[in-house]
Amino acid sequence: MSRTTPSDDPTTPLLQSAVAKPVAGAYQTLEPQRDVDSELNRPELALARWNGSAIQTWRVLATFFCFIVVGANDGTYGALVPYLCDYYELDYAAVSVVFLSPCVGYVAAALVSNWTHERFGQRGVALLGSTCHIVAYVACSQHPPYPVLVSLFVLAGLGNGVLDAAWNAWIGVMAQSSRLMGILHGFYGVGAALAPLTATSLITSRGWHWYQYYYLMAGGAIIEVVTLTLAFWSARGSSAKVEHQSNGNGADTKLSWRERLRGNPTIQSLESAATWIICLFIFIYAGIEITLGGWVFTYLVRQRGIPPFAAGMANFAYWAGLTLGRVLLGFLTTYLQIGQYTVIVYLAACLAFHIVFWLVEEIKVSVAAVALLGFFLGPLFPEAVIALAHRLPKHLHIAGIGIAVALGSAGGCVFPFITGALAKVAGIQILQPVVLGMLVLCLSSWIVFVSMSMRESF
Repeated sequence: MSRTTPSDDPTTPLLQSAVAKPVAGAYQTLEPQRDVDSELNRPELALARWNGSAIQTWRVLATFFCFIVVGANDGTYGALVPYLCDYYELDYAAVSVVFLSPCVGYVAAALVSNWTHERFGQRGVALLGSTCHIVAYVACSQHPPYPVLVSLFVLAGLGNGVLDAAWNAWIGVMAQSSRLMGILHGFYGVGAALAPLTATSLITSRGWHWYQYYYLMAGGAIIEVVTLTLAFWSARGSSAKVEHQSNGNGADTKLSWRERLRGNPTIQSLESAATWIICLFIFIYAGIEITLGGWVFTYLVRQRGIPPFAAGMANFAYWAGLTLGRVLLGFLTTYLQIGQYTVIVYLAACLAFHIVFWLVEEIKVSVAAVALLGFFLGPLFPEAVIALAHRLPKHLHIAGIGIAVALGSAGGCVFPFITGALAKVAGIQILQPVVLGMLVLCLSSWIVFVSMSMRESF
């Protein structure tokens, strides 16, 4: 049976990956490298290009809009914390459950992502994730009781986790992946930056209630489901299953359940040390990103006495810096040609600007430091996903990256919750040492990953 190439079949789902040529400090695949140059010249292993066809371009653009919604979902929580405290009469510990609840959704996404892709293809992923968003946002706009609200945030987290993992895996191994991932996550930053600014402006200037903001979120989710479904309508589960089986991992009815379990892509990807280290890195990184984005507004208002609108602008500066960093530094990383070491440089800059934000209380300096902290945080997540994509065999991309993104991103739920619980005891000023500790842990985990890569390259 002849193998269908990406150019022949625009519905071929998720990953078309080549064996990557290693550069200094760059990423290496775990696939056998018999003859790298000849492998790269084989057309069926050519890296997919974002503009390789009209449908491919449309799909990439649809994922960009999707990430605006995903980013807006995450960026909204922090801006609404003070209003949720007042509306539901909550303390810091109770309102922190808002950050923890999407974690359940991300874990569920890790369990269903690979199955959804195999059974229903990218079309199924698009429908599942965006439908979760619509249902959650429409229900939130009805200001339900707090336990129900938390459950709806779980549903929104499921939608984020499914879409996040699928589109990261798909774009992460395209040609010029650093640039494309930077742009993709730049759109995430656009959503995360505009959400708190829009919510704060509507509540403080227009007199909206916090729950009315979710009408806007529901509208964005409706556009999301339409664009994604139209773009990926022909990406069916049958195509995904053929691609999966072509890598030698199709189901065999003669195998025992133990053999099938060992052959499961999720189990196989967990046997790679790279998957675990990248999971840890993303877990901590997402904790930093969402903890800062979620609590900096409350910190500036209640610790430093800054007016809510000014604090909202500072929150916007953080997310805007993160957006610019993902786009601009994504391009810079391509030209630097030092691979994994760029992450160490960016994390060192993050540490420096966080210390400035902690020690200098002048509002202009604080805003600038927060923006620059976001700028250098920006490219870390996409670079980690690219690193894992180049370390795993092609048939493990969906499962491995799905686990790393879904479970790793749960850190964006756990650490903000821990910060809120600590703030109840020690005050909101606990934000600064908590973030500093997470930055140090994040740097340490990446150094371990680089060291492991260097040992395996010799």
